[in-house]
Amino acid sequence: MRQYLELRDKTIMALRDTKQYRLIDSRETTIKTLMGEVRYKRRYYKNTVTGGRVFLLDEAMGIDNQYGLLSENLAEQIAIECTEKSFRNAASSISTHTGQAISRMGAWLVLQRYGKAVEEQEVRLQALYDSGSVGHLGNKSTSVVFEEYDDVWISRQPETRRTRDEIRTGKKKPPKIGKKPMHVGIAYTGWEQSGERRYRTADKMAYASLGSASAFITTFETLLNNVYDMDGVKQRITNGDGESWIRTSSETNDTILQLDPYHRNEKVIRSVSEKSDKRDIFKALMEKDVEKSISTISELVFEADDEKRINKLIELHNYFENNKDILLTWQERGIELPKPPEGITYRNLGTMESNNNCLITQRMKHRKGSWGEEGANHMAKILCIRNTIGLESILGSLPEAGESEYWIEPLSATKAPAHDGKGYGADWLYAQMPFEQAFKTNGREAIRNIFRLKPLSQLPFLRGS
Repeated sequence: MRQYLELRDKTIMALRDTKQYRLIDSRETTIKTLMGEVRYKRRYYKNTVTGGRVFLLDEAMGIDNQYGLLSENLAEQIAIECTEKSFRNAASSISTHTGQAISRMGAWLVLQRYGKAVEEQEVRLQALYDSGSVGHLGNKSTSVVFEEYDDVWISRQPETRRTRDEIRTGKKKPPKIGKKPMHVGIAYTGWEQSGERRYRTADKMAYASLGSASAFITTFETLLNNVYDMDGVKQRITNGDGESWIRTSSETNDTILQLDPYHRNEKVIRSVSEKSDKRDIFKALMEKDVEKSISTISELVFEADDEKRINKLIELHNYFENNKDILLTWQERGIELPKPPEGITYRNLGTMESNNNCLITQRMKHRKGSWGEEGANHMAKILCIRNTIGLESILGSLPEAGESEYWIEPLSATKAPAHDGKGYGADWLYAQMPFEQAFKTNGREAIRNIFRLKPLSQLPFLRGS
């Protein structure tokens, strides 16, 4: 790695625009990797046009722009640790296992950069679909897509923090802002058996965002198109708790909406005190008689003599009345779905609470932490994507740019080959490039550049570019 980087630096020096970039000296630096530290020298230049100073090799390799002086593999491992532990514990764990000195703030910065990369890719995906440049990029064929939505309430950080002087002088902490709902959605194609009387959702995709509901719905729909072949989808079933934004999503995307059985039953259990009354309501629901269940609740309201109990029953009555068109599940309504593929079954929806716990709450709620909006978005998106479709699916699935010109290192007449090397023994010219379908990160791009030099368009400081 050291030899390759120093050779690249020598080549850049020979091909740079000498009128604009004046060589100052060579300086040593270190890149932290999982293998250890890679020390190398690169040349330092002065930009005679802007007056600034720059390491052209670092600029060409993108070393200072994305993860700092970290290899991509180490940065990826740090991000993974941050999704499982606190930033402090993640930094400590990485430092112990790799021998590198990683700080808590350094671990936090790496995760933020991964989050920004995901957001930039979301914008690119949306632009591709809006412009009609591509059709559906998803390759998972399915006739039915099940979707579930819910909100997770996240504690928010104060807008300002105390400085060291304020802490030393005993200034009071700024007031807490309170909690804010984070929209969470999952999609899957059905259930597959994982053991005796045990099932798991198949081809699951998840997404979360602390932003507006409309932005969440738009991005979630874009990711659906990126994962599934939506042209072949004949039916979509949506499960929700009755929130207005979930209804809007269902109406916009033409899906069958049903009230989540867990929230429906929980509302009855918390609002009705007598077991016999609960049994009457549940019996009406089992008989698929929505009007009877609502009238039963109305009778309980008139019979109640305690104000607190009356208010609970009125709230339950309004909940059932406002959602009576979606109170029954798709099975209870007798909706027929296309035949599932082999190994897949269709079951009752209601996995959202379990997914919320596994994807979001264990890392973002159960540790008494609070979050800024940007940091919460980055962490939630990485948690959802990493634990379902994988970060590579969103970071490396977009169409590549067209063919570009490439620059080569100049050779002297004595070193120039007699022919182009396209005859015997040149099969490697037609082999697939390393990481061809993967996300182009700094470390992977460096390996690719060993086999194929970097596009000229990405090196603006070269002569004639």
